[in-house]
Amino acid sequence: MPISHFLLMLLFAFGLGVFFSVLSQRDLKQQLRVFLQVFLGLVLGGLVLAWIMYAIPSGPPGSP
Repeated sequence: MPISHFLLMLLFAFGLGVFFSVLSQRDLKQQLRVFLQVFLGLVLGGLVLAWIMYAIPSGPPGSP
């Protein structure tokens, strides 16, 4: 069963969010805040970038 790119993006964002929140903060409330900022920034940034790239045609001009 193939794993979707979106699921892999969520796992990557989750891992980086946990890593940076634990590494940068000691207080649990601050860790949660940093985690949400990193996680949502990566996921929403990836979706916005994908939406922008969807409008860009692929391939040379004039190809079907």
